[in-house]
Amino acid sequence: MPPALSFPFARIRRQWLTFLVASILPLTPAAAHNWSANDLKSGPGSSLPGRRPDSLLSLDYLRLLADDTGSILTSPLTWDRQDWQLAGGLTGMVLASAALDHNIKREAQEGRTKELDQFTKKTQRFGAEYSFLVLGGFEAYGYCARDARAKAVALDGVTASIIASGIIVPILKYGVGRARPNVATHTFHFKPFSSNSSFPSGHTTQAFAVASVITAHYAQWWVQGLAYGAAGMVGYSRIVQDAHFASDVVAGAVIGAVIGRAVVRRHDHPSAGGVSVEPYFDGRASGIVLSRDY
Repeated sequence: MPPALSFPFARIRRQWLTFLVASILPLTPAAAHNWSANDLKSGPGSSLPGRRPDSLLSLDYLRLLADDTGSILTSPLTWDRQDWQLAGGLTGMVLASAALDHNIKREAQEGRTKELDQFTKKTQRFGAEYSFLVLGGFEAYGYCARDARAKAVALDGVTASIIASGIIVPILKYGVGRARPNVATHTFHFKPFSSNSSFPSGHTTQAFAVASVITAHYAQWWVQGLAYGAAGMVGYSRIVQDAHFASDVVAGAVIGAVIGRAVVRRHDHPSAGGVSVEPYFDGRASGIVLSRDY
């Protein structure tokens, strides 16, 4: 008889609570873009729908990235009551998950095996270099197959990654200064403005940012399940690796999903009333222009 496959399903079942918390996504899937036949087959070099420029390697894209970054970072200035209620609810969910940090950490480490360790070490890379390989695949397919939707996923995914994982997460990590669980003396070990970098989980943020962009463009149930399932496994892997507490993962999922959807929404339907930040250069002087549409 062939040898039985050694895969840590039993251990994963024991850690169902860990996986559940790591996979939390508080928002329902965003509605997919209503693509027309012309959008889907627009051809290499042609204009993408919405505000999207033709290429990531262009001055137009840099301007769009600056505008997206400024608008998203200053968005609380234009929030209404409903926005603040949603933000409060998401923050409350992250705080509530922190009450489970100790128990989930203990359960995850008690069930840790060599096989599970190897599995999660590979899986967590979908919140790092593998995520950019996925976006590169969309870009390559979009160019070769003349598929504007796939190219839009790549552009939106890179933008969300830069804003969420490249700007927001490092600022929060430095400001919050939470010690990682593998060195923390207790679950609420904070030292702001230090090298402690547990909160939020950058890998989870990146995974959910990419997943939310993909699912915003593709409404099929299997795409939704695959994208968010993979993102959830990234968060689960970071807990098993003892690199993050469960609340770090939940916060990363919230940040990644919110930023990813905000980027797609801005690129599809730019709305008035937003605050934008753009670089300025006229040959004699340079600077940054802060503006708001009315």
